[in-house]
Amino acid sequence: MIVMNLLSRWLESLDYEYRISPDCSRHLSHRSGCMECISSCPVSAITLEDGKPVIDTKACIDCGDCVASCPVQAVEGFLPKRKIKSENFIIEENSMPTVKELLVYYKKGITTLAFEDVQMNEEWEETIKKTNRMLVELGELPFQVSFDEVESEKDIKISRRELFFIWEKGMKNYSKKLAPAEWRFNHESLDLSKHYPDHQFTEISIDTEKCTLCKACEILCKKESLEINDTHFSISAQQCSNCSLCQDMCPEGAISLKQMITPAKTVDHDIYTKVCSSCEETFPTLDKEEGLCFLCMKREEYALMY
Repeated sequence: MIVMNLLSRWLESLDYEYRISPDCSRHLSHRSGCMECISSCPVSAITLEDGKPVIDTKACIDCGDCVASCPVQAVEGFLPKRKIKSENFIIEENSMPTVKELLVYYKKGITTLAFEDVQMNEEWEETIKKTNRMLVELGELPFQVSFDEVESEKDIKISRRELFFIWEKGMKNYSKKLAPAEWRFNHESLDLSKHYPDHQFTEISIDTEKCTLCKACEILCKKESLEINDTHFSISAQQCSNCSLCQDMCPEGAISLKQMITPAKTVDHDIYTKVCSSCEETFPTLDKEEGLCFLCMKREEYALMY
């Protein structure tokens, strides 16, 4: 086991660099206003270059806060290290997890937060309250809070033969993880939709009078939460991570997002095929009362302005 621990530490010590993948909303559209990774970095190692976030690897301290904060899991790297002992999340000074992290740990069976050597402060208290409110909304029991020292699990004695097979199995697992995409990065584990499949964390609303069915939002949404076909504009927000890209880039300002927990659902908006009263061409619309196609509507607006 000592050798396995040394090997684990050696693998962790190998040189690697955090990076931001093309899945970043700012890579997908210049209209994106997301600043989560930049705001979370304690050493200001992430800056915008040509509107896209870039990590200064020399300034980066590998804390992993940017990984935990990214709404679309676009920052590739190790998640922040947390201390888990006997299925308890051990609270450590100057190591504040995000609510999203705690919700994921909860689904992994870590349901107690233990204050062994630190005092509860206002920031921790607020984080726990917010997380527990969300757990109740998700139909789960809240985190338990402990102020006692957590006993470590008892050491298990094993034979040399058993140790050999554990070592062999461990080596095979490590060898499989040597590829960067497998052992260096675990950012995708923070996708809450995978841990809470019966709920959604965002409400997506469409202003049917403003929307022109341009399909830009559908094309850019990596979570496939928006679908436009010949008869309906369907919204399925279960996988939505609230990156706000659809809201930021909509040219008509027709999309709005609100963080809230509700049962997962699909909302269908009817699409009507109308004949434009001006150019007499057919056009699709979400507004049952609309009589002008988009181009003729813009012409009228332009004429009124000038």
